[in-house]
Amino acid sequence: MLLTVDSPERELWHRWIGQRERMAREALIQMHASWARLVAKDVYLKVRIKDAEWGDYVQNATVGLIEAIDRYEPGRGVDFRTYARHRVRGAVFNGLRHLASQSFGCMDAMREERSASLSSDEADPLLSFVSWTVGLGIGHLLETASLHDDRQQGEDPYANASRDQVSALLHEAVKQLPEREKFVLTLHYFQHVPFVEIASELGLTKGRVSQIHRQAIQTLRVHIRASLT
Repeated sequence: MLLTVDSPERELWHRWIGQRERMAREALIQMHASWARLVAKDVYLKVRIKDAEWGDYVQNATVGLIEAIDRYEPGRGVDFRTYARHRVRGAVFNGLRHLASQSFGCMDAMREERSASLSSDEADPLLSFVSWTVGLGIGHLLETASLHDDRQQGEDPYANASRDQVSALLHEAVKQLPEREKFVLTLHYFQHVPFVEIASELGLTKGRVSQIHRQAIQTLRVHIRASLT
């Protein structure tokens, strides 16, 4: 929807950007709210995660819409919805990431993987989310593998066999990592040492340790995918 000279929306943008009139901002939010819900619906139909309800998608889409309205510059000649679509979709996926992190527990590795996936504003939010959840799952597998056997009596033996297979693949993949990557993963997941202490042990910055961790997770991701296909 391109703005024309006599467009009522053009006047609202002028009042908001030029005069910071709050009522104009609220009117713009209301004007595009239904469209933002459609963007949320598109994500909702493609991606479902545990504990995420339809209202969560809409709420986060609204957050993205408001951010887009606050940052939009009509003078650049770009249609607002073209500009805002990436930000609205990204806000919905950010909300899903947050819920997924809560369901697995907020470990350092998950936060670092999340930061990596958000490093580029140009990345497609869907692809970014898929990449992040794969890394999150591997982190969870590593964390689980480092704990004592927690099988419950009467659990499906086929489920046990499947878990054992993945666990074996994971341990083998970790063994094949470069020494520094293996060291970081072993300390963090199997000895539960936080990144800041690993950095001190290696004489590196925490950011560098995070980078090594991401490289290791990426290698494991490729190895597990290849082994299970």
